[in-house]
Amino acid sequence: MNENAITRFVQFFTLADAAAAQRITERLALVLRDPAAYQEQFAEELEERGIVSALPTQELRDLALIDALLSEDLLWESDYQEKANEIAEGLNEILQQQKRVQRLQPAALLSRREPGPEQLDAVQDALEVLGLALVLFTLDSDSYPLGVVAETQAENARQQARELGFGVTVY
Repeated sequence: MNENAITRFVQFFTLADAAAAQRITERLALVLRDPAAYQEQFAEELEERGIVSALPTQELRDLALIDALLSEDLLWESDYQEKANEIAEGLNEILQQQKRVQRLQPAALLSRREPGPEQLDAVQDALEVLGLALVLFTLDSDSYPLGVVAETQAENARQQARELGFGVTVY
């Protein structure tokens, strides 16, 4: 697997943080090159998620991407019951880590009462105004692993994720 392609993909999330991009790239290169070695090296972390047996390759890749970004505070796992304003607060932590000046206004999303996937649409609408796009990472769970990319890079991020074999939905 071409590490330059992985690095280009990772930079959608790390922006100018070269050290974070390097750490994430190395981790993803390992899972793409040798899934068994990845599962062995990160066995403790996987066990914390309740995973103690071998995973199918696609699921392991997606989980590796999620955990790599999570380890750098570039991903936020939203519980399916959280409301849009709570999701916005979590995404603001990502925006801060990315050193973006834009911030969501959680109070503006308080009117959204019912938790669930519709909350993601409300958050995406708020991000769109800021020139940003919501990324939902594939995970067979009742949580929503979320990230943020520039709206102008959303299609490229989606395409590169697909080419590298990661499952993501970019709103």
